[in-house]
Amino acid sequence: MNEDSPPVDRRQNAALRQMFDEAYERVAPFLDPKQTWGGVPLERLAFRMLREAYPQLSPLETHQLVVASVRVYRHRNPELAAHLPAPEEIALTH
Repeated sequence: MNEDSPPVDRRQNAALRQMFDEAYERVAPFLDPKQTWGGVPLERLAFRMLREAYPQLSPLETHQLVVASVRVYRHRNPELAAHLPAPEEIALTH
């Protein structure tokens, strides 16, 4: 890809894209560095919360929402995101 090429849109699931903004608002508090459990980040609890909020989603779709949320949080809050794992390090949980 050269500098003149438009960015590649990796989104392939329109249903997930439609629910992302709402899901992000649910997940964002779990990504906040002020919200920890004994100093441990709470991003893993985001999976559980999303599974309860959206029971129709598969574990993979839930994972995709969490990973996308971490990416967006890192982009919007770079000074607050050092405690979060890199998106590629977030394990798929069932």
